[in-house]
Amino acid sequence: MDVVGGLRSGQRFLAEARSRDLGSLSPEQLAAETVALHSLEREVGALRMALLAAADQRDAHRATDAPNLTALVATGSGVTRREAAREIRLAHRIEAAPRVKDAMAAPGMSTAKAAIVTDALDTLPTGLTAQQRDQVEQDMVAAAQVMTAEQLRRKARRAVEVVDVERADRIENSQLQRDESAQRQLREFWIGRPDETTGLVPFGGKTDAVTADMLRAVVESKTSPRRRALTETGVEDPHLEPREKAGEAFAEIVRHLPREGYGNHGGVAATLVVTVDEKTLRGETDRAGVTEFGTTVSAGQLRNLACGAGILPVVMNGASQVLDEGRVKRHHTAAQRIALAQRDQGCAFPQCDRPPGWTEAHHAIPWSEHGQTNLDTGVLLCSHHHHRVHDAHIAIRFSTDDGTPEFRLHGQWQRNRRYRRVAA
Repeated sequence: MDVVGGLRSGQRFLAEARSRDLGSLSPEQLAAETVALHSLEREVGALRMALLAAADQRDAHRATDAPNLTALVATGSGVTRREAAREIRLAHRIEAAPRVKDAMAAPGMSTAKAAIVTDALDTLPTGLTAQQRDQVEQDMVAAAQVMTAEQLRRKARRAVEVVDVERADRIENSQLQRDESAQRQLREFWIGRPDETTGLVPFGGKTDAVTADMLRAVVESKTSPRRRALTETGVEDPHLEPREKAGEAFAEIVRHLPREGYGNHGGVAATLVVTVDEKTLRGETDRAGVTEFGTTVSAGQLRNLACGAGILPVVMNGASQVLDEGRVKRHHTAAQRIALAQRDQGCAFPQCDRPPGWTEAHHAIPWSEHGQTNLDTGVLLCSHHHHRVHDAHIAIRFSTDDGTPEFRLHGQWQRNRRYRRVAA
């Protein structure tokens, strides 16, 4: 059977499968078919990219009434011509990246991730050897298969770090300075008049990522799943939606702002945790830092923020507080939670993306079984995964390489594959 015949046969099979009563399938069957469909989508995506590259090279549109391949793809796919042209360019870039092409159908891969990887390869600094470029491509392709697209995009900004960490630091810091400068010029805020019916006042705006993280840290401290939603009378309100809870939190924050000190540092007494290299704070290097929400911050802005209120720098290679409390305390201290957040970067359960503010400190060795309250056995988990670990008695161990928590799932040890910078 030729390619066209095989594709048409596959199309008929999918049409028949779609006509079934999917509601009659068991949860196990639905999960299995979802996984199988993802695998099929990857194969289709890989074939699509290969076909587009070949069709463009051979001017295949001439066999149709379409004026060019972009028009042919746009009409057949129902997308804009700009989107079609972008897809054709991606197909050629994949053809030029052999490791990306070979991995297109691998689990965890997608055309969106291929675009991130090839973008990174196209913007690598000049002067790299062919071997170094291949090493970068290999590293990015491996990461693409275990990271989310968002995590991979952060890693792509430092793609060269696998061969040159210092150059990655300089490139990232320069880009962040440009981004931050642009963000400062585009910040805005507006507030309207009260609605005649409800009396509510609309407002909105845009701000830079670090300021947004500061506000997010305050709001999430009051809206995390473990915190009860209360009315203004102090009575618990079980009917509030997440957006409404955030609205209540924002109102409470504004109403409790300090009335003095705005000419000084002033501001909200809330803490945003930022991980920063000690040499950066001293001005000896320009390595970017990162907030607990994953926002990277330039060295210059870090030094400015460290002079005021609103952030708590976790200084690497600097003096620290005593973090191990052993059996003296049942609950982890604030210092321990900060250290756990720096290590786990949020819920440590595989594939979970909950930030540190939504997590609870879990004892890998239960307190009731003489477990200690320290970093060696502490792990951050969101409420959902905290319950799952307890209910399913999921075993946890800590990597001997970097201390990262690993979970025994389906007979294998797995970890959360968040992107972590390569150590200098």
